[in-house]
Formats: sequence, structure tokens, C-alpha cells
Amino acid sequence: MDKEKEKLLKKNSIDGFLSLAAHRAAVKAFASTFRDVERNALDMGIVPLRYKRNQSTISAASQKKLFHTHVAIIGCGGLGGHIAEMLTRIGVGKLSLFDFDIFEEHNLNRQNFSNYENIGKEKVMVVKEALEKINPSIEIAAFVKRFLPEQDFPLLAGVDVVVDALDSPRTKLDLAQKCKENEVSFVHGAIAGMSGQFTTNNTLEYLYPDGGSGAEISVGNPSFSVTFAASVQSAEVVKITLGIGKSLEDELLITDLLENEFILIPIVPVR
Repeated sequence: MDKEKEKLLKKNSIDGFLSLAAHRAAVKAFASTFRDVERNALDMGIVPLRYKRNQSTISAASQKKLFHTHVAIIGCGGLGGHIAEMLTRIGVGKLSLFDFDIFEEHNLNRQNFSNYENIGKEKVMVVKEALEKINPSIEIAAFVKRFLPEQDFPLLAGVDVVVDALDSPRTKLDLAQKCKENEVSFVHGAIAGMSGQFTTNNTLEYLYPDGGSGAEISVGNPSFSVTFAASVQSAEVVKITLGIGKSLEDELLITDLLENEFILIPIVPVR
């Protein structure tokens, strides 16, 4: 790192944090990008002030690790849009987003970044633009396409964690299997009404033995079910990335917000 930049970052940090104003000053002074300055600061153990409320749940070293983490989110609708925002806000440094769809009126009850102005616009591009406004340091690759695991998995080269925010059980199954074959961490989530199910690093044939269509088609998805589920999946991404806490590997979490039931079921992994 340039010695002058290092000197400026150190001088302008307060109690180990770099304010947005100081961040912008460094960008201007050294013709750098927001991302470069954040990388430089984290290398010095200086944390952007935007992450102050992550402390001490997430240490400076862990914040740096999140910055260097690459997460792919397959689907940018209800679950995917909220997960993308949560990971952006907590400091994940790189996202690959996949969705082929556009925002429609029936998305307005639950899908992040959907509003009257965005109806008819491609979800993945709307989400990308919104995330870059939330955190200019993030690097985002946006793919306007239906993700087909068998042919599109090479697009996930270099990804650390794949998040399932899909509607199709068949595609979920195929994605889980490809992640297992390629030893890529995989976070599954699905909701229907006020119920949800979650697991990590497992194939899903015990959940979707016949493929078929998801139950949400018949029972719907209220907004609070979506944000709750997205929180569970986002927490799983952070836990497995940082190696903290207890992940849902080899377990299935079943939730029912209507009856306040939360059930952990051990599962026998398919080796």
C-alpha cells in the first residue's frame, strides 16, 4: 500500500474506525475506488464506521474476511432480495446475483426493492443498483438469466457460498447436488405461508423426493415470513464463512411462526 495513503488512513481514523467523510477523502486524494480504500483500511485493522454496530459480534479480522468473501444468490425475489441487502450491509465484499424475472404487482407484498416505479424492471438489475447505493465498496456481478445448475455452475467459479433463494424444487435439488459435488458451501431456505425450512451443506432429496412445485403457490408468502427466512439464511452464510457458532449442517430447521414452533431435526448426510 502507498505510504501516503496508509498515513492518511491512520491519521483520519478514530478509535480504529474510518468515517465516511475520511473514506471519501482518501478516494479523492489517491484516485482510488471505495472498494480499494476499504481493503486498505481493513488490511491495517481499521474498520469503516459503517460496520461499527457489527462490533463485537464481528471482529475487525472477521470483517476483513467478510470483505474477501464471494457469495452467489440464486434468485433475487422475496428471499434473495432481502438476503442480498443483509449481506451487503454486514460487509460481504462480493456478490453474484442471478434472476431472469421482472418485478410485478404481486411482488409488492414482500419483495425487497419492489415498488410501483420498478414494476416491469429486471429484478437483478434493480437489486444491483440499490445495493451499490447501500455500500459502494461491494463488487456485484448481475446475471439476467434463469440459472440452470448443470450448465451454469461454471459461472460460480471462485464463489465461497451459494444461497438458494429459488422457487423451483427441481432446481433446488440440482443446485444442492452440484454444490456438494464441487465442495461449495450451500445454504438452503424455503417458505410457505408462515412456515419455513432451512439447512446447510446438504442435498435435498429427503425434502423434495419428487421435485414438483413449491407449497408457496397454494399458501402464499407474507412479508414477515420472507424477512425471517432471509435472516436465518444470512446468519448461516456469516457463520460458515467465519467459522463461528453452530451451523445447520446435518440438521434441518423447521419453523412455524403461526404456532411459534422451532424444530431441529438431525439428518443423515448423503456421502
